Amino acid sequence: MISDMQAVRDFWTNNLNGLKFLDSFPRTADQFWSASEFRYKYHYHLPPLFDRIALSHPGAELLEVGCGMGDDTAQWAKRGLSVTAVDLTEPAVECTKLRFKICGLKGNILMGNAESLEFPDNSFDIVYSFGVLHHSPDTYKAIEEVRRSLKVSGLALIMLYHRRSLNYLVHRVLNYPFDGSSKDPCPVEHTYTKSEIMAMFKSYSSCKISVEYLFGTGYSTVNMITPMFLHRFFGKRIGWHLMIEAVK
Repeated sequence: MISDMQAVRDFWTNNLNGLKFLDSFPRTADQFWSASEFRYKYHYHLPPLFDRIALSHPGAELLEVGCGMGDDTAQWAKRGLSVTAVDLTEPAVECTKLRFKICGLKGNILMGNAESLEFPDNSFDIVYSFGVLHHSPDTYKAIEEVRRSLKVSGLALIMLYHRRSLNYLVHRVLNYPFDGSSKDPCPVEHTYTKSEIMAMFKSYSSCKISVEYLFGTGYSTVNMITPMFLHRFFGKRIGWHLMIEAVK
């Protein structure tokens, strides 16, 4: 019988995150930066995070767990951080490696499993994982792997799906998966409350949580026509992203 981890690997191998918003697999610098422009139009909360962390941790050694197409990976590298990235799937690793080569960026891109990171203890100043660990069969185990890989007083930057959100309510009412289609849903989709996350991060010395991002994927025209001030206002109250900053 196929394991949950293998099922997750198979799903994301066939559904490279972000590719559905493009006409084809990106192979030029313009295509890659066009994909990023689209991403950050709606993930408006990410560029300020990148800027703030890069300013407070110049040149830091950063591990990204789950790089996908390498959008965020490239942003960290552009800001001067020493980047290592891992992903569970070959298409993501190949795409991110190609992106770095074409765009003249430096980074170490590897295959890797969030629940069993192949790095020594105390390896990184920062571990970043956006929208990934809630797809791991054992999210808590992955969070502990992040902690193990961090240096003393290192910073974990994690995004997990928010159960007390508009997006969760809509998807549950419609009985529609958060990622994938009704015919090909992602096999593992965990969601969390703030109190559950605080318990999961209890082995860290501190943990702060903020809420962002009003809509998930699939809202199409509604997403595009909603004024940005409403995105931001309601995103901080009933948003889909729980943005976690935890110190080891």
